[in-house]
Amino acid sequence: MANDAYVRKLDPPYGIFGLPPSNFVSTHMIKNSMPVMEIRPSKPSFKTGLTLFTVQDDIETYDKILNNLGFKIEHPLRIAFLADNFPTDTFTNDYGETFLQKFTDVASQGMSQLAQMTGARTGTEALKQYGNIISGMSNLGGAAGKVFDVAGKGLTSFVEGAEKIQQQLSKGGGAAGAGASIAGNVVNKMLAGNRVDFPQVWRNSGFSPSYTVTIRLYNPKPGNYESTLKHIVGPLAAILTLAIPRSQDGYTYNWPFFHRVKVPGIWELNPGVITNVTVIKGGDQQAIAYNQRLGMVDVRLDFVSLYTSMLIEEGDANITNRPTIRSYLQNLLEDKEVEPVYNTAAKLGGGTTAPKLISPNRTFENALSPPRLALIQPRSSSPTLIEGDEARVDVDVITKAASLKASNDLIGLA
Repeated sequence: MANDAYVRKLDPPYGIFGLPPSNFVSTHMIKNSMPVMEIRPSKPSFKTGLTLFTVQDDIETYDKILNNLGFKIEHPLRIAFLADNFPTDTFTNDYGETFLQKFTDVASQGMSQLAQMTGARTGTEALKQYGNIISGMSNLGGAAGKVFDVAGKGLTSFVEGAEKIQQQLSKGGGAAGAGASIAGNVVNKMLAGNRVDFPQVWRNSGFSPSYTVTIRLYNPKPGNYESTLKHIVGPLAAILTLAIPRSQDGYTYNWPFFHRVKVPGIWELNPGVITNVTVIKGGDQQAIAYNQRLGMVDVRLDFVSLYTSMLIEEGDANITNRPTIRSYLQNLLEDKEVEPVYNTAAKLGGGTTAPKLISPNRTFENALSPPRLALIQPRSSSPTLIEGDEARVDVDVITKAASLKASNDLIGLA
Protein backbone atom coordinates (compact mmCIF):
# COMPACT_ATOMS: atom_id res chain seq x y z
CA MET A 1 0.00 0.00 0.00
CA ALA A 2 1.21 3.50 -0.87
CA ASN A 3 2.60 5.61 1.96
CA ASP A 4 0.25 8.48 2.83
CA ALA A 5 3.13 10.90 2.28
CA TYR A 6 3.25 9.84 -1.36
CA VAL A 7 -0.52 9.92 -1.98
CA ARG A 8 -1.30 12.86 -4.25
CA LYS A 9 -4.64 14.59 -4.06
CA LEU A 10 -6.03 15.20 -7.53
CA ASP A 11 -7.58 18.66 -7.68
CA PRO A 12 -8.70 19.42 -11.25
CA PRO A 13 -10.32 22.79 -12.17
CA TYR A 14 -13.85 23.08 -10.75
CA GLY A 15 -13.33 19.60 -9.30
CA ILE A 16 -14.03 18.13 -12.77
CA PHE A 17 -11.76 15.73 -14.63
CA GLY A 18 -11.61 15.89 -18.41
CA LEU A 19 -11.75 19.66 -18.92
CA PRO A 20 -9.30 20.87 -21.58
CA PRO A 21 -6.60 23.47 -20.87
CA SER A 22 -8.00 27.01 -20.81
CA ASN A 23 -7.22 30.57 -19.84
CA PHE A 24 -9.10 33.27 -17.98
CA VAL A 25 -11.08 34.13 -21.12
CA SER A 26 -12.26 30.63 -22.10
CA THR A 27 -12.41 28.79 -18.75
CA HIS A 28 -16.08 29.43 -18.02
CA MET A 29 -17.20 28.94 -21.61
CA ILE A 30 -15.42 25.59 -21.87
CA LYS A 31 -16.92 24.38 -18.62
CA ASN A 32 -20.40 25.52 -19.65
CA SER A 33 -20.20 23.84 -23.07
CA MET A 34 -19.22 20.33 -21.88
CA PRO A 35 -21.61 17.82 -20.31
CA VAL A 36 -20.56 16.60 -16.87
CA MET A 37 -21.45 13.29 -15.23
CA GLU A 38 -21.39 12.38 -11.58
CA ILE A 39 -20.34 8.82 -10.68
CA ARG A 40 -20.71 7.16 -7.30
CA PRO A 41 -18.96 3.78 -6.91
CA SER A 42 -21.34 1.40 -5.16
CA LYS A 43 -21.69 -2.13 -3.87
CA PRO A 44 -24.66 -4.53 -3.87
CA SER A 45 -26.83 -4.58 -0.77
CA PHE A 46 -29.14 -7.55 -0.18
CA LYS A 47 -32.82 -6.74 0.00
CA THR A 48 -35.70 -9.02 0.93
CA GLY A 49 -38.29 -9.70 -1.72
CA LEU A 50 -38.09 -10.13 -5.47
CA THR A 51 -35.75 -7.17 -5.91
CA LEU A 52 -32.92 -9.31 -4.43
CA PHE A 53 -30.46 -6.44 -4.01
CA THR A 54 -29.97 -2.73 -4.46
CA VAL A 55 -26.76 -0.71 -4.53
CA GLN A 56 -25.33 1.67 -1.96
CA ASP A 57 -22.24 3.87 -1.87
CA ASP A 58 -18.91 2.11 -1.38
CA ILE A 59 -16.67 5.16 -1.43
CA GLU A 60 -14.54 3.84 1.42
CA THR A 61 -13.41 0.78 -0.55
CA TYR A 62 -12.89 2.86 -3.67
CA ASP A 63 -10.68 5.32 -1.78
CA LYS A 64 -8.56 2.52 -0.32
CA ILE A 65 -7.90 1.06 -3.75
CA LEU A 66 -7.13 4.46 -5.26
CA ASN A 67 -4.84 5.36 -2.34
CA ASN A 68 -2.95 2.14 -2.96
CA LEU A 69 -2.26 3.50 -6.45
CA GLY A 70 -0.99 6.74 -4.93
CA PHE A 71 -3.96 9.10 -5.46
CA LYS A 72 -7.02 10.46 -3.72
CA ILE A 73 -9.97 12.51 -4.93
CA GLU A 74 -13.00 14.38 -3.67
CA HIS A 75 -16.39 12.72 -4.04
CA PRO A 76 -18.61 12.53 -5.93
CA LEU A 77 -16.36 11.90 -8.91
CA ARG A 78 -17.24 14.45 -11.62
CA ILE A 79 -16.03 13.92 -15.17
CA ALA A 80 -16.53 16.09 -18.26
CA PHE A 81 -16.94 14.27 -21.56
CA LEU A 82 -17.21 15.09 -25.24
CA ALA A 83 -20.67 15.49 -26.74
CA ASP A 84 -19.88 13.13 -29.62
CA ASN A 85 -22.32 10.29 -28.83
CA PHE A 86 -25.95 11.17 -28.35
CA PRO A 87 -27.61 9.07 -25.63
CA THR A 88 -30.26 6.70 -26.94
CA ASP A 89 -33.10 5.13 -24.96
CA THR A 90 -35.05 2.28 -26.55
CA PHE A 91 -38.37 1.09 -25.11
CA THR A 92 -39.76 -2.15 -26.54
CA ASN A 93 -42.89 -4.29 -26.12
CA ASP A 94 -42.84 -7.91 -27.28
CA TYR A 95 -46.04 -9.63 -28.42
CA GLY A 96 -46.50 -13.24 -29.57
CA GLU A 97 -49.03 -15.93 -30.42
CA THR A 98 -51.22 -17.54 -27.77
CA PHE A 99 -51.34 -21.21 -26.81
CA LEU A 100 -54.63 -21.40 -28.74
CA GLN A 101 -52.71 -20.73 -31.93
CA LYS A 102 -50.75 -23.94 -31.44
CA PHE A 103 -53.91 -25.91 -30.70
CA THR A 104 -55.55 -24.77 -33.93
CA ASP A 105 -52.55 -25.67 -36.08
CA VAL A 106 -53.67 -29.30 -36.01
CA ALA A 107 -53.26 -30.14 -39.68
CA SER A 108 -50.15 -32.06 -40.56
CA GLN A 109 -47.97 -30.97 -43.45
CA GLY A 110 -49.05 -34.03 -45.47
CA MET A 111 -52.76 -33.35 -44.89
CA SER A 112 -52.36 -29.74 -45.95
CA GLN A 113 -50.57 -30.75 -49.14
CA LEU A 114 -53.20 -33.39 -49.88
CA ALA A 115 -55.96 -30.81 -49.61
CA GLN A 116 -54.11 -28.51 -51.98
CA MET A 117 -53.50 -31.28 -54.55
CA THR A 118 -57.14 -32.43 -54.53
CA GLY A 119 -58.57 -28.91 -54.35
CA ALA A 120 -60.57 -29.85 -51.27
CA ARG A 121 -61.81 -27.16 -48.92
CA THR A 122 -62.33 -29.35 -45.88
CA GLY A 123 -60.53 -32.24 -44.28
CA THR A 124 -63.33 -34.73 -44.84
CA GLU A 125 -63.54 -33.78 -48.49
CA ALA A 126 -59.82 -34.31 -48.92
CA LEU A 127 -59.97 -37.70 -47.15
CA LYS A 128 -62.94 -38.80 -49.28
CA GLN A 129 -61.12 -38.03 -52.51
CA TYR A 130 -57.99 -39.71 -51.18
CA GLY A 131 -60.09 -42.80 -50.33
CA ASN A 132 -61.47 -42.89 -53.88
CA ILE A 133 -57.96 -42.70 -55.26
CA ILE A 134 -56.86 -45.64 -53.10
CA SER A 135 -59.95 -47.66 -54.03
CA GLY A 136 -59.19 -47.10 -57.71
CA MET A 137 -55.82 -48.77 -57.16
CA SER A 138 -57.66 -52.10 -56.55
CA ASN A 139 -57.42 -52.65 -60.32
CA LEU A 140 -53.81 -53.69 -59.75
CA GLY A 141 -55.14 -57.13 -58.84
CA GLY A 142 -53.65 -59.68 -56.52
CA ALA A 143 -53.05 -59.16 -52.83
CA ALA A 144 -51.97 -55.55 -53.31
CA GLY A 145 -55.20 -54.71 -55.11
CA LYS A 146 -57.28 -56.19 -52.31
CA VAL A 147 -55.35 -54.19 -49.69
CA PHE A 148 -55.88 -50.94 -51.56
CA ASP A 149 -59.58 -51.73 -52.03
CA VAL A 150 -60.13 -52.43 -48.33
CA ALA A 151 -58.14 -49.36 -47.26
CA GLY A 152 -59.97 -47.09 -49.67
CA LYS A 153 -63.42 -48.30 -48.64
CA GLY A 154 -62.47 -48.05 -44.94
CA LEU A 155 -61.27 -44.49 -45.33
CA THR A 156 -64.41 -43.55 -47.26
CA SER A 157 -66.63 -45.12 -44.57
CA PHE A 158 -64.73 -43.17 -41.86
CA VAL A 159 -65.29 -39.90 -43.69
CA GLU A 160 -68.99 -40.60 -44.23
CA GLY A 161 -69.37 -41.44 -40.53
CA ALA A 162 -67.69 -38.17 -39.56
CA GLU A 163 -70.00 -36.22 -41.86
CA LYS A 164 -73.06 -37.89 -40.32
CA ILE A 165 -71.91 -36.96 -36.80
CA GLN A 166 -71.42 -33.36 -37.90
CA GLN A 167 -74.90 -33.31 -39.40
CA GLN A 168 -76.45 -34.71 -36.22
CA LEU A 169 -74.73 -32.05 -34.10
CA SER A 170 -76.03 -29.28 -36.34
CA LYS A 171 -79.60 -30.61 -35.96
CA GLY A 172 -79.44 -30.21 -32.20
CA GLY A 173 -81.13 -26.83 -32.44
CA GLY A 174 -80.64 -23.80 -30.28
CA ALA A 175 -77.42 -22.06 -29.48
CA ALA A 176 -75.70 -25.34 -28.59
CA GLY A 177 -76.52 -26.88 -31.94
CA ALA A 178 -75.42 -23.80 -33.86
CA GLY A 179 -72.22 -23.61 -31.89
CA ALA A 180 -71.45 -27.29 -32.44
CA SER A 181 -72.07 -26.90 -36.16
CA ILE A 182 -69.75 -23.90 -36.40
CA ALA A 183 -67.06 -25.63 -34.37
CA GLY A 184 -67.31 -28.75 -36.52
CA ASN A 185 -66.97 -26.74 -39.73
CA VAL A 186 -63.97 -24.84 -38.35
CA VAL A 187 -62.20 -28.03 -37.28
CA ASN A 188 -62.99 -29.64 -40.61
CA LYS A 189 -61.40 -26.73 -42.48
CA MET A 190 -58.38 -26.65 -40.18
CA LEU A 191 -57.81 -30.34 -41.01
CA ALA A 192 -57.44 -29.20 -44.61
CA GLY A 193 -54.68 -26.76 -43.64
CA ASN A 194 -56.79 -23.65 -43.02
CA ARG A 195 -55.51 -21.28 -40.34
CA VAL A 196 -57.10 -19.19 -37.60
CA ASP A 197 -55.45 -15.85 -36.84
CA PHE A 198 -55.83 -15.10 -33.12
CA PRO A 199 -54.74 -11.71 -31.78
CA GLN A 200 -51.28 -11.71 -30.25
CA VAL A 201 -50.78 -11.22 -26.53
CA TRP A 202 -48.12 -9.32 -24.58
CA ARG A 203 -45.05 -11.30 -23.59
CA ASN A 204 -42.51 -8.85 -22.19
CA SER A 205 -41.25 -5.27 -22.28
CA GLY A 206 -37.71 -3.99 -22.47
CA PHE A 207 -35.65 -0.89 -21.78
CA SER A 208 -32.28 -0.63 -23.52
CA PRO A 209 -30.32 2.53 -22.73
CA SER A 210 -27.18 3.03 -24.79
CA TYR A 211 -24.80 5.46 -23.13
CA THR A 212 -21.25 5.89 -24.39
CA VAL A 213 -19.03 8.75 -23.26
CA THR A 214 -15.60 9.83 -24.45
CA ILE A 215 -13.36 11.42 -21.84
CA ARG A 216 -10.38 13.33 -23.20
CA LEU A 217 -7.46 13.77 -20.84
CA TYR A 218 -5.02 16.54 -21.80
CA ASN A 219 -1.41 16.83 -20.72
CA PRO A 220 -0.12 20.35 -21.49
CA LYS A 221 3.49 19.42 -20.58
CA PRO A 222 4.20 15.79 -21.55
CA GLY A 223 7.91 16.40 -20.97
CA ASN A 224 7.23 17.11 -17.31
CA TYR A 225 6.88 14.17 -14.88
CA GLU A 226 4.55 15.94 -12.45
CA SER A 227 2.32 17.18 -15.26
CA THR A 228 1.98 13.66 -16.67
CA LEU A 229 1.20 12.32 -13.21
CA LYS A 230 -1.42 15.00 -12.56
CA HIS A 231 -3.18 15.15 -15.92
CA ILE A 232 -2.86 11.60 -17.31
CA VAL A 233 -1.85 8.95 -14.77
CA GLY A 234 -3.95 10.18 -11.84
CA PRO A 235 -7.26 10.70 -13.71
CA LEU A 236 -6.76 7.41 -15.57
CA ALA A 237 -6.26 5.62 -12.24
CA ALA A 238 -9.49 7.15 -10.90
CA ILE A 239 -11.44 6.05 -13.98
CA LEU A 240 -10.03 2.53 -14.30
CA THR A 241 -10.64 1.84 -10.61
CA LEU A 242 -14.35 2.15 -11.42
CA ALA A 243 -14.39 -0.74 -13.90
CA ILE A 244 -11.55 -3.20 -13.22
CA PRO A 245 -12.28 -6.41 -11.24
CA ARG A 246 -10.63 -6.64 -7.82
CA SER A 247 -8.36 -9.24 -6.24
CA GLN A 248 -7.17 -9.76 -2.67
CA ASP A 249 -4.75 -12.64 -3.18
CA GLY A 250 -3.51 -12.28 -6.74
CA TYR A 251 -5.11 -15.56 -7.80
CA THR A 252 -8.85 -14.99 -7.68
CA TYR A 253 -10.86 -11.90 -8.54
CA ASN A 254 -14.43 -10.70 -8.24
CA TRP A 255 -16.77 -8.08 -9.63
CA PRO A 256 -15.86 -4.44 -10.19
CA PHE A 257 -17.85 -1.61 -8.64
CA PHE A 258 -21.48 -1.06 -9.40
CA HIS A 259 -22.39 2.57 -9.99
CA ARG A 260 -24.96 5.26 -9.67
CA VAL A 261 -24.44 7.66 -12.55
CA LYS A 262 -26.17 10.97 -13.21
CA VAL A 263 -25.82 13.45 -16.06
CA PRO A 264 -28.30 16.18 -15.02
CA GLY A 265 -30.83 16.90 -17.75
CA ILE A 266 -29.61 14.09 -20.03
CA TRP A 267 -29.56 10.62 -18.46
CA GLU A 268 -29.31 8.69 -15.23
CA LEU A 269 -28.53 5.08 -14.27
CA ASN A 270 -29.48 3.82 -10.83
CA PRO A 271 -28.12 1.21 -10.68
CA GLY A 272 -25.72 0.93 -13.61
CA VAL A 273 -22.45 -0.71 -14.57
CA ILE A 274 -19.57 -0.09 -16.95
CA THR A 275 -19.41 -2.82 -19.58
CA ASN A 276 -16.52 -1.58 -21.67
CA VAL A 277 -13.48 0.68 -21.26
CA THR A 278 -11.40 1.67 -24.27
CA VAL A 279 -8.18 3.62 -23.68
CA ILE A 280 -6.75 5.30 -26.79
CA LYS A 281 -3.25 6.49 -25.96
CA GLY A 282 -2.45 9.65 -27.88
CA GLY A 283 -6.11 10.08 -28.80
CA ASP A 284 -7.30 10.68 -32.33
CA GLN A 285 -4.55 13.30 -32.70
CA GLN A 286 -1.79 10.79 -31.82
CA ALA A 287 -0.44 13.29 -29.29
CA ILE A 288 2.75 11.60 -28.09
CA ALA A 289 5.81 13.63 -27.18
CA TYR A 290 9.38 12.99 -28.30
CA ASN A 291 10.14 11.41 -24.94
CA GLN A 292 7.18 9.03 -25.56
CA ARG A 293 5.03 10.47 -22.82
CA LEU A 294 1.38 10.98 -23.66
CA GLY A 295 0.04 14.42 -24.46
CA MET A 296 -3.53 13.15 -24.75
CA VAL A 297 -5.55 10.07 -23.82
CA ASP A 298 -9.13 9.29 -24.91
CA VAL A 299 -11.12 7.02 -22.60
CA ARG A 300 -14.44 5.64 -23.84
CA LEU A 301 -16.88 4.16 -21.34
CA ASP A 302 -20.01 2.15 -22.11
CA PHE A 303 -22.74 2.18 -19.44
CA VAL A 304 -25.76 -0.10 -19.16
CA SER A 305 -28.55 -0.50 -16.65
CA LEU A 306 -28.77 -3.53 -14.36
CA TYR A 307 -32.47 -3.68 -15.21
CA THR A 308 -33.87 -4.56 -18.63
CA SER A 309 -37.20 -2.81 -18.13
CA MET A 310 -38.56 0.56 -17.06
CA LEU A 311 -41.74 0.79 -15.01
CA ILE A 312 -44.46 3.38 -14.56
CA GLU A 313 -46.15 3.49 -11.17
CA GLU A 314 -49.85 2.77 -10.95
CA GLY A 315 -51.99 4.11 -8.13
CA ASP A 316 -50.07 4.96 -4.95
CA ALA A 317 -47.00 2.89 -5.79
CA ASN A 318 -43.70 4.65 -5.10
CA ILE A 319 -40.87 2.68 -6.68
CA THR A 320 -37.26 3.55 -5.92
CA ASN A 321 -33.82 2.12 -6.69
CA ARG A 322 -34.74 1.03 -10.20
CA PRO A 323 -35.62 2.72 -13.52
CA THR A 324 -39.05 4.36 -13.51
CA ILE A 325 -40.74 6.90 -15.73
CA ARG A 326 -40.92 9.31 -12.78
CA SER A 327 -37.16 9.29 -12.20
CA TYR A 328 -36.58 9.37 -15.97
CA LEU A 329 -38.65 12.53 -16.39
CA GLN A 330 -37.30 14.08 -13.20
CA ASN A 331 -33.75 13.82 -14.52
CA LEU A 332 -34.73 15.74 -17.66
CA LEU A 333 -35.70 18.66 -15.41
CA GLU A 334 -32.32 18.68 -13.67
CA ASP A 335 -29.56 21.00 -14.83
CA LYS A 336 -26.02 21.97 -13.95
CA GLU A 337 -25.09 25.35 -12.61
CA VAL A 338 -23.80 27.59 -15.38
CA GLU A 339 -20.85 29.90 -14.81
CA PRO A 340 -21.31 33.54 -15.92
CA VAL A 341 -19.67 34.63 -19.16
CA TYR A 342 -17.88 37.93 -18.54
CA ASN A 343 -18.50 41.10 -20.55
CA THR A 344 -15.89 42.78 -22.76
CA ALA A 345 -14.19 44.67 -19.94
CA ALA A 346 -13.86 41.54 -17.85
CA LYS A 347 -12.39 39.59 -20.76
CA LEU A 348 -9.46 42.00 -20.92
CA GLY A 349 -8.32 41.30 -17.39
CA GLY A 350 -10.26 38.25 -16.25
CA GLY A 351 -12.30 37.81 -13.11
CA THR A 352 -10.97 38.08 -9.60
CA THR A 353 -12.94 35.26 -8.00
CA ALA A 354 -11.62 31.74 -7.59
CA PRO A 355 -13.21 28.91 -9.62
CA LYS A 356 -16.00 27.02 -7.90
CA LEU A 357 -17.51 23.58 -8.23
CA ILE A 358 -20.50 22.85 -10.39
CA SER A 359 -23.56 22.56 -8.18
CA PRO A 360 -21.61 22.07 -4.94
CA ASN A 361 -24.82 21.56 -2.96
CA ARG A 362 -26.33 19.05 -5.36
CA THR A 363 -25.64 15.44 -4.52
CA PHE A 364 -27.02 12.20 -5.87
CA GLU A 365 -29.04 11.62 -2.73
CA ASN A 366 -31.02 14.85 -2.70
CA ALA A 367 -31.43 14.75 -6.48
CA LEU A 368 -33.36 11.48 -6.42
CA SER A 369 -36.93 11.81 -7.58
CA PRO A 370 -39.58 12.67 -4.94
CA PRO A 371 -42.81 10.67 -4.61
CA ARG A 372 -44.36 12.98 -7.19
CA LEU A 373 -42.76 14.68 -10.17
CA ALA A 374 -41.58 18.09 -9.00
CA LEU A 375 -41.58 20.71 -11.72
CA ILE A 376 -38.50 22.90 -11.59
CA GLN A 377 -39.32 26.56 -12.14
CA PRO A 378 -37.37 28.24 -14.98
CA ARG A 379 -34.95 31.00 -14.13
CA SER A 380 -36.36 34.52 -14.31
CA SER A 381 -33.30 35.83 -16.16
CA SER A 382 -30.40 34.40 -18.10
CA PRO A 383 -27.05 34.14 -16.29
CA THR A 384 -25.13 34.44 -19.56
CA LEU A 385 -24.22 38.12 -19.30
CA ILE A 386 -23.59 39.85 -16.00
CA GLU A 387 -23.01 43.59 -15.86
CA GLY A 388 -22.01 45.97 -13.09
CA ASP A 389 -20.81 44.83 -9.71
CA GLU A 390 -21.79 41.19 -10.26
CA ALA A 391 -19.04 40.86 -12.87
CA ARG A 392 -16.50 41.24 -10.07
CA VAL A 393 -14.01 43.22 -12.21
CA ASP A 394 -11.27 45.46 -10.77
CA VAL A 395 -11.65 49.20 -11.30
CA ASP A 396 -8.26 49.31 -13.02
CA VAL A 397 -9.47 46.79 -15.58
CA ILE A 398 -12.52 48.89 -16.41
CA THR A 399 -10.36 52.01 -16.72
CA LYS A 400 -8.01 50.21 -19.14
CA ALA A 401 -10.96 49.04 -21.20
CA ALA A 402 -12.38 52.59 -21.42
CA SER A 403 -8.96 53.92 -22.44
CA LEU A 404 -8.64 51.25 -25.12
CA LYS A 405 -12.07 52.13 -26.50
CA ALA A 406 -11.14 55.84 -26.62
CA SER A 407 -7.98 54.98 -28.56
CA ASN A 408 -9.94 52.91 -31.03
CA ASP A 409 -12.39 55.78 -31.58
CA LEU A 410 -9.50 58.15 -32.23
CA ILE A 411 -8.00 56.04 -35.02
CA GLY A 412 -11.36 55.05 -36.48
CA LEU A 413 -11.51 51.44 -35.31
CA ALA A 414 -14.61 51.83 -33.18
